[in-house]
Amino acid sequence: MKKFLIALFFIISTYLGHAQVYVDGKNLNDMDVTYIELLGVNTSLIGVKMKIYVDYGQKVKLFKPAKITTKDGKVKKFNTMMDALNFFYKNGWEFVQFSQGTLNGKLRISYLLKKRNK
Repeated sequence: MKKFLIALFFIISTYLGHAQVYVDGKNLNDMDVTYIELLGVNTSLIGVKMKIYVDYGQKVKLFKPAKITTKDGKVKKFNTMMDALNFFYKNGWEFVQFSQGTLNGKLRISYLLKKRNK
């Protein structure tokens, strides 16, 4: 019985913890969007330090790209682009396409993601 309750707890906590991707305070998984772009820009002069943003088709605010946030509005930090990709996969998104380039001399990495069917 104890093992059953522990297993039930983990199943319920996994279900409740799923689909919690916030972009500027809005739960992306509750929105009517199928595709998003996960964009990483290298902000370091030496080495690699990525700032990661999301484009889901929202209005673009000049000098204020959409950031990934926690439920309480704090900016979600990722170690690498792969860390961000794993986070999105765990929260219901799947990888579709990758592109890389430079913009104003800065490395720019882009992942196209699609909402997975539930």
